[in-house]
Amino acid sequence: MLQPQIVEKPEQKFIGMEAAFIHALSPDATNFAVIGPLWEKFSQRAGQVPNRIGRELFGIIYDRPKAERAHPDELLYLAAAAVSSTDKIPEGMIARTVPAGTFAVFIHRGPIRTIGETMHEIYRVWLLQSAYRHAQIADIELYDRRFCMDSDESEMEYWISVTPKTARA
Repeated sequence: MLQPQIVEKPEQKFIGMEAAFIHALSPDATNFAVIGPLWEKFSQRAGQVPNRIGRELFGIIYDRPKAERAHPDELLYLAAAAVSSTDKIPEGMIARTVPAGTFAVFIHRGPIRTIGETMHEIYRVWLLQSAYRHAQIADIELYDRRFCMDSDESEMEYWISVTPKTARA
């Protein structure tokens, strides 16, 4: 079973491009059909993001309000760069702020096409057996120098927001 590192993360600001998708654990999943092309579009414009912090790129996954969903398993994905300020947002991009919180940080090893296996392990195995529940803040993918899309040696971090199961909602 995958074992995460539990860490406290400060509030983080991001600027990027957003799209709706159906998550990887759904039988109707559209994550690869939507997220790959979104990254292609954002990668061409990432250099336009002002106030950027570092060279890393981030995928931010968060709930879409139920009334706005076209499918029950629909979520929103933001291909983004971390920023120190969201006062200037390039046309066609949006800003999101992820509140401070506790995150379980997992390492996905191998090609990105196998991310569904890691998601299954996180949500269907680890989370059910752990002392935590999903806090519904956001999930964050960190893509840094370790990431190489199709390589068996590739690594990326997948953070899920958590809270102790004993804590009140």
